Amino acid sequence: MTDPTEPTDPTRPEDDGTGTTDRRRRLLLVVAAALVAVAVVVALLVRGGDGAPSTDPSSGTGSTSAPGSAPGPDGADPTEGTDAPATPGDAPVDREQPPVALDASPVLVDEVTLRVESLTSVDAEAALPGEVAGPGVSVTVVVDNAGDEPLDLSTTVVNVYSGAALTPGNAVSTGTSPFPGRVDGGSTATGTYVFTVPAEERDAVRVTVDAAVDLPTIVFEGSAG
Repeated sequence: MTDPTEPTDPTRPEDDGTGTTDRRRRLLLVVAAALVAVAVVVALLVRGGDGAPSTDPSSGTGSTSAPGSAPGPDGADPTEGTDAPATPGDAPVDREQPPVALDASPVLVDEVTLRVESLTSVDAEAALPGEVAGPGVSVTVVVDNAGDEPLDLSTTVVNVYSGAALTPGNAVSTGTSPFPGRVDGGSTATGTYVFTVPAEERDAVRVTVDAAVDLPTIVFEGSAG
């Protein structure tokens, strides 16, 4: 029994005998638990957003590592001092062979050899836009195919360089007759190319023949005379 003289708490809900007070208490507990859960989630989200790289106050810049790399045991960058992998557009591996004399017949591929048939001084004539007339050289190169299979020559490039600085010669169309598209087995093919070369540099001339990307670049050196 309740003592009628006992003071009552004005903030304490009166139990009307139907369980209303207990239901209110349970509801308050549920709401309080929900608020605590929301507060925990918010705290975790806030802490998860603090992943920015630290900044060295003495340098004013952040200290970060390259993506996909981790510092070594001594703190050094493991990628430092290593060659970067090649990407599309990088220069191809140098295929240029050591120079040979003008009268040599180096092997281009099995049973196929090259030779310089002639290298003479000429007066180069300009005929197309961009060409430059003047003292020059005419070089004729022969491909000897002693094999049975044809060899594609459609992408063959011949260049001439002169002097100690190996200055590139300017190609002209007049007098130039490039290689045919291919040379059959048991046959030869001839290509003649004309370049402007200063007269004082014609005693030291380099001729390069690049037949294809999967074949070596043959280099001849000598005097145009």
